[in-house]
Amino acid sequence: MGAAIAIVRAAACGAMGADIAAMVDALRTDRSGVGPSDMLEQVPAVAAGVGEVPLGNRHGAHGDMARGDASIPEVVHHDDRAEQLLRRTLEQLLGDDPSATIGVDPSRAMVVVGTTLAGMRHCGAAMRLEGADRATEALHSYAGIPAGSVLRRAIDGLPMAGGAITVSCACASALSAIAHGCALLRSGEASCVIAGGYDPISEFAYGGFSALQLVATGPLSPFAEDREGMKLGEGCALVVLRRLSDAHARGEVPLAVIDAIGESSDAHHLTQPHPEGRGAATALAVAVAHGLPDLLIAHATGTPGNDAAEYQAYRTAFGADLPRVAVTALKSRFGHPLGAAGALELLAVLACADAGFIPAGLGRPVDRNAFPDIDLLQQNPRHSELRRVTVLAAGFGGANVAVSVLRGDQALVAAPSAPVGCAPRVVIRAIGCVTAGGRGLSGLQRLADCGARDVSEETLAPLLDRARTRRFALLPRLMLAACRDLCDAVGMSAHELGSMPLLAASWHGAAAFTEQYYRDLLASGINLANPMLFAESVPNVGSAHVSLGLGMTAASATVIGTRTAGLEAMFLASCRIRSGEWNKALVVMADESHPTIDAVLSHCTGNQVHSGSAGMAFLIERMDASHTESFPEIVKFDRFIMERGRWRSAALQQGADAIPEIGCVAGPAALALEIAHGNTGKVSISSTDPNGFAWTLHANAHGIPDAFATV
Repeated sequence: MGAAIAIVRAAACGAMGADIAAMVDALRTDRSGVGPSDMLEQVPAVAAGVGEVPLGNRHGAHGDMARGDASIPEVVHHDDRAEQLLRRTLEQLLGDDPSATIGVDPSRAMVVVGTTLAGMRHCGAAMRLEGADRATEALHSYAGIPAGSVLRRAIDGLPMAGGAITVSCACASALSAIAHGCALLRSGEASCVIAGGYDPISEFAYGGFSALQLVATGPLSPFAEDREGMKLGEGCALVVLRRLSDAHARGEVPLAVIDAIGESSDAHHLTQPHPEGRGAATALAVAVAHGLPDLLIAHATGTPGNDAAEYQAYRTAFGADLPRVAVTALKSRFGHPLGAAGALELLAVLACADAGFIPAGLGRPVDRNAFPDIDLLQQNPRHSELRRVTVLAAGFGGANVAVSVLRGDQALVAAPSAPVGCAPRVVIRAIGCVTAGGRGLSGLQRLADCGARDVSEETLAPLLDRARTRRFALLPRLMLAACRDLCDAVGMSAHELGSMPLLAASWHGAAAFTEQYYRDLLASGINLANPMLFAESVPNVGSAHVSLGLGMTAASATVIGTRTAGLEAMFLASCRIRSGEWNKALVVMADESHPTIDAVLSHCTGNQVHSGSAGMAFLIERMDASHTESFPEIVKFDRFIMERGRWRSAALQQGADAIPEIGCVAGPAALALEIAHGNTGKVSISSTDPNGFAWTLHANAHGIPDAFATV
């Protein structure tokens, strides 16, 4: 597994308390944090209740815009609830002296957070401002939607300059961020990592989950016969991660040590889990490979499909030992905090265990006919010693992450380090792309001169199954087409991708469907949201559809919210490979063009911006020093955090054709052009984001090997 990773500090907020200490006090009782909502922008017809964080400000940063029919605020605030949750939790985590807490040079400190919807509340605010003829203020609000904007505002002024990345795999996002954070440490790219997840309550999510008939009107009752569904919640959970050896050297006593992490994809359905829980079982099996947990923190959303599939996963992973595993289901107390799920419950359990008890969930009695072997803690806390704790999270698109940690005396025993050898080379074995210039590297070479902005249907049609993809948003269609082009270029079948990890990337996500869903949500109301548009609008829709379409069952996630997301995804893949966790990965990125995106970028830069659509895929893999093949090699990445607004609308590269504005695809496209031109020397590709994130990829081009066929 490589170097042992320690959790040395933790902070969280949720419906059971604005900090961990408050959560522990509340979890001793039998109360739930789910109740009437103050912060939903619209009032649902049925008051099902939500789990809101008690921040102490009734109306939040958008003032009286907490309700959609209220008057427009006089001042447009840039920090809405997402920024508040993230910033307040960071302040709790780092304390009065952030530099001392982080304890390393800022260039060696990184942030990886997960979220389901990032700054989506800003979208509703912007559309309401447009309706009030306040166009300039609306553009400012639109600019707050991307995850990079939320994260940059939250970390502003903190001593973290080594890079900041946001990942999304729906409700498994926080645990996925922790998994990636461990890889950053094991690969040597960072010495301190802040990881976790967040999501605020929002009409966007509430309307969507309600439209999918997943929200319960009665109590959230996991594993009960008459369970109705979930309760929407919110929260933020963050940890400071360090190599265990470094923590010991600093005299830190870890809260816990990461024992094992399992990641998988169902490759089954966009919004429903595999009925046999296959993906969750795969993730759990890896997470518990070193020993049976004393406690399993269930995902347990209370929906009929999730709980049934999750139980099947338990039976597969634990077999006859399942009755010996205590299970707690805390979404009945917190509500479902979406991007904070898994991490929030884990931190609450660890703190409760330190206080001498295991927190129990609430709800109706367990259905013993359907779930005969589950030892579910309900109503009353249990008093027993916890050494190994496992937590499971699952999200839309079939993403599953399970994490096991060791606490107490176990956390003080350093795990043996992996043998040290020559660092592996990380190479690019294949590239696929679709642009306005056509498909393949030859199409990319024509892009600058073709005069078109968007990928044509003539380019996409031969690469897609129309019957399966005709209702998809453009974003996943671009990604799937790029992957198919990659497979065609090297004679690879989609089946060969099945066991390969997947990282997708996008700056703005499925922009057209997101706008359509939200405008419909405002026009029709929160009770009549469009379920199809909602499912196609979530930020991880690209990785979800690629894993589904190509049958990919390994880890999957989407890097979101920055113009540098494509390079960030390549960076994360290289870290997972260098750390020994992965041997190879498929990295795919895409962005759509959209008039609102152009208007926002033009307003922010003072220059007219005309963006285009594009998709690219890279097959990246480990190559040991003994291999003599000459493939383009990823050497290293430089990361900087600059002043916001210092960016340019094209990637900088040495000698290649100019790259038009194609979002997060621009930087990787510049690298592909260098490869296509046959350069054999060192190549540096730089790309920046309006929020100040700057990335430079250094590579050895090595020319075009035979594997690179331009179609």
